[in-house]
Amino acid sequence: MSMILKTRSCSLYRALGILLLVILMFVLVPGGAWSLDEHAQAFPVTIKDSTGNTVVIPSLPRRIISIAPSNTEILYALGAGDRVIGVTTACDYPPEARQKEKVGDVNLNFEKIVSMRPDVVLGVASLQGAAIERLRRLGIPVVAVDPKTVDEVLGAIELVGRVVGADRERVQSLIKALVGRKERVLAATSRIPETARPRVFVEIWHEPLMTAGPGTFVDEIIQLAGGKNIAFDSGNPWPQFSEELLIERDPEIIVLTCHNLEQVMSEASWQGISAVKNRRVYEIDPDILVRPGPRLIDGLEVMARYIRPLIAVGR
Repeated sequence: MSMILKTRSCSLYRALGILLLVILMFVLVPGGAWSLDEHAQAFPVTIKDSTGNTVVIPSLPRRIISIAPSNTEILYALGAGDRVIGVTTACDYPPEARQKEKVGDVNLNFEKIVSMRPDVVLGVASLQGAAIERLRRLGIPVVAVDPKTVDEVLGAIELVGRVVGADRERVQSLIKALVGRKERVLAATSRIPETARPRVFVEIWHEPLMTAGPGTFVDEIIQLAGGKNIAFDSGNPWPQFSEELLIERDPEIIVLTCHNLEQVMSEASWQGISAVKNRRVYEIDPDILVRPGPRLIDGLEVMARYIRPLIAVGR
């Protein structure tokens, strides 16, 4: 009898433990039912987006569509991924975003978006202006962000957090962590004189040869990381770059976004370039250099790792 009582007692405690765990999951996990209800009290929310449009979000968005990969990354980083019902084919990070319903690519399926009845659609103003205006004419609430600098990306994260009712502490914690990582890089690079900064070339495309000039995240990241973009004086954010000028400016570091290291290292005419001679040619995931989302700081840290050895030895 005592053994039966002990067994029943253990089963009871186990059941109570499971029940407590389930309750805690709903109360404490960001995006849980209790937390969503709590954040719903902050609505309606009125914001002015990057197009200058005033948008009223009447209630907590539970059906969100992202038409830009950067916004998809922000939504997941803020714990709102479970409320995302649609993305584009380019929205490939985090990996679970690939499983979401697709609403198009560069060309959006407007009929499908309307049929999905989103509470809000998130886009990027400078890249999707016409699509954003069309969605608004169709009666879809759209919020557009358009960050141009790393600091503006932090502002976009905060804005998206307000729009979707993300946990305030989680939003601030993410921003604080990103700022801290950026400041740690700057602590080592901000005082480097211009003459001591290694020359950097980022290859965006190989044939024709293309790079990133002023006004791009790539250019800003090179500077923040302690380097000097050899396309600093380009009048175009994404210029074609002649091979003759590349050889003349002799980059000490080359960063490839097309994963073509073998091809570059075997280019006969590039063998005299310092980066090739000293094997300082690197492949990088282009998304962490060009997508205005949280992973831009990953790109900054990676670029700093490429540049730091040259600064340390004084070249």
